[in-house]
Amino acid sequence: MSSFFEQELWYLFGDGKTFDNPACSGQACLGTLGKDLRVRVRFITTGYADHYDSLKITVLNRTDGPVDTLVLKLKDLLGKKSVPGNPNFREGVSPHIWDCYGKLEWYAYRPTDADYEMIRQAARQYLDMFRDRQQERTQDGPKLVYICAPLRGNVEKNIEFARQKAQEVFQAGDIPVCPHLMFPPIADPENPQQDQAARDMGLRLVESCQEVHVYGAEWTAGMWAEIRHAMDLGIEVKTDQETIGRNPPRRQAPQKGRGVR
Repeated sequence: MSSFFEQELWYLFGDGKTFDNPACSGQACLGTLGKDLRVRVRFITTGYADHYDSLKITVLNRTDGPVDTLVLKLKDLLGKKSVPGNPNFREGVSPHIWDCYGKLEWYAYRPTDADYEMIRQAARQYLDMFRDRQQERTQDGPKLVYICAPLRGNVEKNIEFARQKAQEVFQAGDIPVCPHLMFPPIADPENPQQDQAARDMGLRLVESCQEVHVYGAEWTAGMWAEIRHAMDLGIEVKTDQETIGRNPPRRQAPQKGRGVR
């Protein structure tokens, strides 16, 4: 019975793109997400005893045990599938593996390559929340550098200032990630909802970077949010190209009535 599950799980995850170091045994596929996190994926039944209609993904800490679990129901993910030429399934069939007198096989409908990829993408989306990004941040080659600088006040002048700093990072051989060049053309900083959305997106950009470079004589509340977010993630933060500690020097607080960036 296990060879069929191994074959299907290996086809789904054997390329190592969903999680690292995949190995299939019995009804499970195991792998790693980083130094301490492991993954276990199994086909399970959620209704009929011999209908394997879901994938159960478990994230485990190698010393503390289970961290989180997700059940991906194939019906919810793929929907009902038509079975052309079979009058018994005029309304389609929910994809599942069934045990027919000891023989495991897909029931009436076998997933297409597009179906398999949809399953992989759902698994990746879930596992990405737990993936250890530290290895990505320390990789060789050009670094992703987040440009942290004030925006409010003289917006045009501050955008030009950030552009110059981004150019310095580029000329140094790294990859600048500059929100000042991304969001002002599409998000009005005077619109509270758009401004908040842009700042939230900026924090997401910080998560993808290896370093955060801080510029400007005044560090605004929005800049401090980016700095602290980077520090919480273990991302190196620099100002004037010198690493700052977890308690950066105090800078002038934003004036009342001014924005946070």
